[in-house]
Amino acid sequence: MRIALFLAGWLLSLAALPQEIYRWVDKDGVIHYADQPGAPDAERVMLQGLSEYEAQPAAEDAAPEASTEAVAAYRSLRITQPAAEEVFFGGDAGVTAVAELDGELQPDHVLTFFLDGTPLPATTGFSAALGVLERGTHVLRVAVLDANGYALISSTPLPFHVRQVSVQSPQRQPPTPPPAAPPQTQPERQPRSFPQVPPPPPPGTTPN
Repeated sequence: MRIALFLAGWLLSLAALPQEIYRWVDKDGVIHYADQPGAPDAERVMLQGLSEYEAQPAAEDAAPEASTEAVAAYRSLRITQPAAEEVFFGGDAGVTAVAELDGELQPDHVLTFFLDGTPLPATTGFSAALGVLERGTHVLRVAVLDANGYALISSTPLPFHVRQVSVQSPQRQPPTPPPAAPPQTQPERQPRSFPQVPPPPPPGTTPN
């Protein structure tokens, strides 16, 4: 044990520069190291300098976790407009996203809508215009982000569709109600006329 410790310390002392030493095994099976060969069958061994290790600095850009109090301030977040699987016709259809948050939005937090995974410009209210949309299926999501961009709460992704208007498949319009019928009026009653009868002659006179 003492020999091993001695050899370890000696080897460390020689580690500054490459050193040339010799290694051999005696008749008792003991391994020896020296700067001069101690036996005809000694092997020359080259010791290289000790490897240097440089500590890596801790990552400074690691995203901090949100505080438990900030997360607990919001109970639910959902999208109320558009409806799930709603269909819009025409790429220039005006689609407005509206969110509902259960909890008061903190001053250092922002409400951000994500359209197909891409964040839209942050809004101070709870709605955002989605602009011109390509034909197809889109996915909308909304989240509350803190000052470091950490999502404190997020809604369930909501799919909706944009279809192209065509002559073969026009957009359905509500049926036009028939015109109202004019009110029926009762005809005016005309007074009945009776033939005039001359009055009877006075008594004592003879009719002509």
